Amino acid sequence: MKALPPVMIWLYRGALAVYPRRLRLEYREQMLQTLRDAYQDGHTSTPRFWLTMYSDLLQSSLTERMHMVQEHVMKRPVLVHTLALAVLLTLFGGAAALAMQQMLRRGADQPQIDMAGWYAGEITAGVAADEIIPPGYVDMERSLEPFVIFYNEQGRPGPGTGYLDQAWPTLPPGVLDFVRSHGSENVTWQPRPGVRVASVVRCVTGKTTGFVLAGRSLRLVEQQESMLRRMVIGGWITIMAFLAGGASLLNRAQRRRPATA
Repeated sequence: MKALPPVMIWLYRGALAVYPRRLRLEYREQMLQTLRDAYQDGHTSTPRFWLTMYSDLLQSSLTERMHMVQEHVMKRPVLVHTLALAVLLTLFGGAAALAMQQMLRRGADQPQIDMAGWYAGEITAGVAADEIIPPGYVDMERSLEPFVIFYNEQGRPGPGTGYLDQAWPTLPPGVLDFVRSHGSENVTWQPRPGVRVASVVRCVTGKTTGFVLAGRSLRLVEQQESMLRRMVIGGWITIMAFLAGGASLLNRAQRRRPATA
């Protein structure tokens, strides 16, 4: 019979560290003897043999650890119920927070939707853009007031009431191409870093062709979204702390019950 090299035994003994400690101490010698028997029963020291042995070791280790976790959890039903309740509350709270965030963002498109539709309709009906768009100056970086800008077919701005650095900002060509083929688009526009605008763009057809953009700064909405995130995170931490505290008290009560019986 071919004896198993001592170095291979030493390596396999070290690999047993992946096994749960209690089972490793109890069955280590038996597992090493199984290795010796498998090697002597006709197996050779090939990579396939050792790959099989180490993969079996890893698989059995994972199985045993899963069983230990399952036994540990079943002995503590309070923990299971607490975790399930925490998951449900997290999912429901996250869904509610997402719905509120979407409501805030959709609300940021008002009154731009009505403004863009009205101006686009008037210009399509034949009214000149410089006649229908009133004079005004809205600083897109500082003001929260809505504004409107007309762009011709080539994307050149003017007239309009929205200014950035005392000039009408230009729209990205990709936005104009999309609106030209789809008729309209609601887009978050960032003409430069730090300036974000909830904008609504409508295509103008008829005697005068071009695009009407109605926009408003997103600064207030983003502040509200930031406050919502802080409230959601703070509320979630508070609820989880109460759940953990309640579970701990119930667990202690269950442990004391047999002793006082």
